[in-house]
Amino acid sequence: KQRLRASALDFEMGLAQFALGAVKKLVISDQISPNVDLIFASPGNYDGLTLLQGALGYAVQIYCDFSGYSDMAIGSARMMGFRFMENFQMPYSAVTITEFWRRWHISLSTWLRDYLYIPLGGNRKGTARTYINLMLTMLLGGLWHGASWNFVFWGALHGAALAIHKGWTTWDPLAGFKDNAWFQAAWSLFSRMLTLGVVLLGWIFFRADSWAAATTCSARIVMLSHSGMRLMSPYILPALVAVFLVHVLVQKDRNWAHELPGRSLSWRIVAYSSLATLLVCLAATDSAPFIYFQF
Repeated sequence: KQRLRASALDFEMGLAQFALGAVKKLVISDQISPNVDLIFASPGNYDGLTLLQGALGYAVQIYCDFSGYSDMAIGSARMMGFRFMENFQMPYSAVTITEFWRRWHISLSTWLRDYLYIPLGGNRKGTARTYINLMLTMLLGGLWHGASWNFVFWGALHGAALAIHKGWTTWDPLAGFKDNAWFQAAWSLFSRMLTLGVVLLGWIFFRADSWAAATTCSARIVMLSHSGMRLMSPYILPALVAVFLVHVLVQKDRNWAHELPGRSLSWRIVAYSSLATLLVCLAATDSAPFIYFQF
């Protein structure tokens, strides 16, 4: 009986995670994909607000695409009795860039740590070598995605950000303000926004078709350029709001798919019905290939 109950629980957890992943992929990522692709196809033709919308849209698209794919793969395995590590855990709720990499693409960041950072010496060979090792690890991680300057910049940006955060926490210049609740709240908000800014800039170079396109897009966003066409996507804004609310309102270490089977029957029926309704009514009619399949 206990084995049957455990199997049934695994199956329902896997089903819940698969359904949640399908909603991320088909309802959010695939719906906004055409508009994001349109904006990035010719960034010089759009104004700064449209390009910012495209960059934010890509941040949502790649997260929902890859975390959705991961959820479907992990959920499918769980339904068959296999358990794999989670691959995403509310990454955009991270307060620092270090925390972001503990929550984004966990399998890759773990691999980079175990097979690149630690063999290079990790933090065992002094402060300067630690920063160099962080830079080298992320540069190699960027090159793993593709041999282009865009990926080199993406890796260098994240490596520099990780090294700077490592140095900041070691120096700890704000230690005297730790007991000030108001300061801590303001600093936490600033740190979150700075982290998202770094991540967003990285995504622009990660997604752009060329170095010129990436620099054009970034410059026009920073200058809030008014020249060019204005495109307001009917899909990107709702997707942004949905992902933002989930990251703000849901405790970032919770796993909804694992909690659902423990809820009351009526609550589970409503949850599964809602997921099914979203898939039937809002799923994209043309499914886009998984982004990470190209890597």
